[in-house]
Amino acid sequence: MFLRKLTVLVVPILLLLVTAWAMRLMADWGFWGNAAKGALLGLSLALLLPLSGARRQKNRFARLLWIPTAALILIVAYQYLASIGQSIPALRFLETQSPQTVLTESAFALFMLVSGFWGTAE
Repeated sequence: MFLRKLTVLVVPILLLLVTAWAMRLMADWGFWGNAAKGALLGLSLALLLPLSGARRQKNRFARLLWIPTAALILIVAYQYLASIGQSIPALRFLETQSPQTVLTESAFALFMLVSGFWGTAE
């Protein structure tokens, strides 16, 4: 029982330290640095409860999360193309100059991807 409580306390702190260390390494990566930081944050959030020992119910609809995940990944890829000057006029409303937007979209994409796989695991 003590080991389980210790795991619940220690694993989130270790996950935070690893995430903070890895985000410092990505500081100078430009556009892809923001995308990678968002992906790392989404992955960390998705793994926080399972690695801490919390149990989740399986959800048969979780496998459908790949649809919005794929859409977000395509949007981030288009935003990269737009940032290097190759944009499509019909999709101009998806363009952004904000690195926080790319970070947030990437975080949601990885969170949904990991949650979708974790929620359907047997």
